[in-house]
Amino acid sequence: MDFVVRSLMREDELIVWTMLRYAAHESSIESVKQQPYLARYGLDWGRVGDVGYVTTRNMSPIGAAWLRLWLGEDKGFGYVKDEIPELAIAVVPDYRGQGIGTKLLTQILGAAKMKYPAVSLSVRANNPVLRLYERTGFIKIPGSEVVNRAGEVSFNMVYEFI
Repeated sequence: MDFVVRSLMREDELIVWTMLRYAAHESSIESVKQQPYLARYGLDWGRVGDVGYVTTRNMSPIGAAWLRLWLGEDKGFGYVKDEIPELAIAVVPDYRGQGIGTKLLTQILGAAKMKYPAVSLSVRANNPVLRLYERTGFIKIPGSEVVNRAGEVSFNMVYEFI
């Protein structure tokens, strides 16, 4: 299969919303938009500090990874510090397990290394992608465990550029 990875542009906000739906395990984009704590990950895509990549197959988006800085009171689930962006990543279910997430993660970390001291994320403890994060070098932040909106345990992880 031929996959193409390219930068997410400001006009790709619909792609961000679509992938956010998969990342959040929601049934629709509208469901994501109606939940302010989820909507903040896609709202006004392309603002200062936003960086992202999308993987396409036959011009259709099948995965994306993006970083967003949280400032002031507006903080995401994986917030660590104002100068550390939070990662969101998703792959369409039919394309999981084919290395797309790994490629996106490698690409986004390469871009982040030029701008930031680290990257953070929030992950459900039972999410299979946790193995990818650990293999890549993300470290669990002690004491960050919370019961998430699905009633499961989530925690934050950080990847530091040394």
